[in-house]
Amino acid sequence: MDAVSSILCLVTGSAIPLLMIFLLIRRATRQLAVAGAYGDVSRRLGLEVDTRGLSLHGHLGAQRIWVGQVMVGHGPERRELCWGVLDHERPLALGLLLRRRGLSERLWRRARAPRVALPDLLDRAIEASGDDPHRVRTLLDAAAQEHLLKMLHRWRDVVVTDESVRVLLSQPLATAAELQELVDDLRGLSSALGSARAAVDPPDALTAVSAGLQAMARERDLDFHAEYPAAGGVLDGRRVYVGPVRTENNYTGILRLGFRPHRTLGLQVLPQTEPDGYWSVGQDIQVGDDAFDDAFVVKGYDPQAVRELLTPELRAALCALIASGARLEVDDVRMSLTGAPLDADELERLLKIAETAAGHIGW
Repeated sequence: MDAVSSILCLVTGSAIPLLMIFLLIRRATRQLAVAGAYGDVSRRLGLEVDTRGLSLHGHLGAQRIWVGQVMVGHGPERRELCWGVLDHERPLALGLLLRRRGLSERLWRRARAPRVALPDLLDRAIEASGDDPHRVRTLLDAAAQEHLLKMLHRWRDVVVTDESVRVLLSQPLATAAELQELVDDLRGLSSALGSARAAVDPPDALTAVSAGLQAMARERDLDFHAEYPAAGGVLDGRRVYVGPVRTENNYTGILRLGFRPHRTLGLQVLPQTEPDGYWSVGQDIQVGDDAFDDAFVVKGYDPQAVRELLTPELRAALCALIASGARLEVDDVRMSLTGAPLDADELERLLKIAETAAGHIGW
């Protein structure tokens, strides 16, 4: 018996470190595979490759995409999750929330908007809410339903809001084929919702601002999208969008100004008051202007080049934009102001400041 026990102890003692080595090797191999998949698909989509191998991110036309790991929550609730996120080309402005039934409240809380009853097949799979049930049901036409059910079958944990389509992944995808499939599915559903949005009447709460936005579109030679309502087009070589966005409590304005082609700096200018999110990587770059440094987190590939870009005139223009109470984000692709007063005259004023800021950057 003693001999048998000794052999068992020897085998067990040898197996534990071997198992640990195997698990470490498998983890390292998977991390390399994930980084390779991110790189392959990023190049295929024309995105910059994340040299850390931790994400796929960038802009696909007017849509921002992120696939990778992110820290969420605070204190003891803080944890790492893996999300695939694609912003819609335009915010839907319907107070929309679609989420799989049973999805944890900790991952995505329910909206305060009214619940929406959907066709049986969808209703069994998801919870839906929105400011106006009829408008939400109109948005979910046959094509949108087909894409949504396909995603729920393939990815399971899908969340759709006015701003984006999101998929919660149990772990990072380790093959380029799977990652490309995810990107294609995100784009397919967002595109279907965007197309269906054209048939949905504008929310009643936005009737008062519609005439002002239409007048802005006419005066600035922009297209007017009555269904949102919103103005969009190109000004001096820069793509512009001005319209409504639904926040937690009410409708506010959103302004996006795209930049002309230029050498990328990895620029990120984000509010100082919030923790790093999906899109923010790298260390904060201080420019020596207390008011500006207290208001923004600034990041980029070359700190000195970023400091030279952020001239006093540009810093003053960016501070003038957030004086409206809105949230400002700037990157290599565009300037985005969210939560501005939903007033056509005020949005026109902010658009002119944004154009001035873009002129100071030279993009």
